[in-house]
Amino acid sequence: MIPVYFLPFLPAALGYVSQSFRPEPQLELRDVEQTTPSLVIDTFQDPIHNDLGFWHGHGENLTIHHEPGSISFFPIDPDQNYHTQFETRGCFSLLPWQDQFLHVVFDGSDQFTVSLNEHNIECSAARAPFPGVPDSVQTSRYVMRTGSDSSDDDEYGDAKDSLGLPLTRPVSQRRSHPSSPDPPGDKGGHGPASPPKTELYIPLSHFRIDKRRVVSVSFTGFYTNETVTLHRVEIVPSVPPPSPANNYFTVPRKLQTGQLVLRCSVPNSFAFGIDDGQPQFAQEVMRILDEEDVRVTFFVVGAGLQDSTTNFTRFYKEMMKKGHQVALHSNTHPKMEALPTMELIDEEINNTIRVFKERLDLSSRYFRPPFGTVGARMRQQLAKRIEQPFIVNWSVDVEDWLWANTTTPEKQLDAFYRSVARGGNLAVMHFLNPSTVRYLRHFIQHVKALGYNIMRIDQCLADPFSPAL
Repeated sequence: MIPVYFLPFLPAALGYVSQSFRPEPQLELRDVEQTTPSLVIDTFQDPIHNDLGFWHGHGENLTIHHEPGSISFFPIDPDQNYHTQFETRGCFSLLPWQDQFLHVVFDGSDQFTVSLNEHNIECSAARAPFPGVPDSVQTSRYVMRTGSDSSDDDEYGDAKDSLGLPLTRPVSQRRSHPSSPDPPGDKGGHGPASPPKTELYIPLSHFRIDKRRVVSVSFTGFYTNETVTLHRVEIVPSVPPPSPANNYFTVPRKLQTGQLVLRCSVPNSFAFGIDDGQPQFAQEVMRILDEEDVRVTFFVVGAGLQDSTTNFTRFYKEMMKKGHQVALHSNTHPKMEALPTMELIDEEINNTIRVFKERLDLSSRYFRPPFGTVGARMRQQLAKRIEQPFIVNWSVDVEDWLWANTTTPEKQLDAFYRSVARGGNLAVMHFLNPSTVRYLRHFIQHVKALGYNIMRIDQCLADPFSPAL
């Protein structure tokens, strides 16, 4: 299976960037007055622009329906997304609101991810990656429900969840869910009821990005096909106090989500992250890397190591001896954020950790998500199973998944040169096709000619546990 690149979702976008392991920017950022008590971002009155006057829109072919005052999503894939921007000319600073809360009013499913997205270090849409790295939270953890909805949870009483928070019925099981409305006149014996209201209150401090360089809020990582309708997105100074009307809502603690990385931080460095391959091309890849005298990072699927017909266990052991990095790429290569339960996500993570230990006697903190698909649930579970994991995507895509099996495979070269020219320095490619393998030497020589030092990903991030150059 060929990983599909997580395609851009803002106009002219090409990816993400890590928020650490890099110098602080020397840029003039667009700040707003500290005295502003709240910030209305979007009430969806206009199909193209939000309340700040900037673009909002969808990516990855997400089907939407707009009416004045709302936007509805009809997702079928976790890579689909919707963004509402703070700025289009450069970076926007959220420092005046850094102690406040992102407030979202919505209807429908809560089975998705909310992200706050950092701009790239140059605050330029012309540079890769654009936008920069997000930090993400799992929507269902931050939901506050009020109105007639609250009476539907009487059976939970004073029960608490694992974080000590009051338990409420998942939105997909509630009688007030759009797909299962209350029967007319059925108020459960509680008398007249106010309209149900579903809200999110997320501390901005739970988004660990550089808040001087913010570009958008986004909604992505949908892992059901249930409809989501947004009504309002804003930043507010406080959260309503716990009460019977809001199910005694309190803000949950921040869960670790791992470090998302899309570019190297060491000056003048460049790294190749090479994913899945075909066994018949492995020796040619080894020969090219030997002759060019460069070290790379291989992201390896656990199931391939267990298949004795591939000889991959022997191949990757040899690559490790030669100084290359070998890192995790799941066990069976699913879109992990699309998996319906945490248990299935855990199974992928735990099995690949086990296989690496059994077959390669290796533990790794580096993980590349299959297809580049990233969401809060996967990030949280990785951080539970691996101490301080690096979740590695890319800022350079050779687009072999798009061009390698066509009549114009040379477009892989064009894609690589284009991404590098825009400032990308961490690549994704595979050795699934002879044309991509043939172009590997061209990729390496092009980067060398530009004066970059090619190294492993852990080295290009200045990981103190990486081997010396």
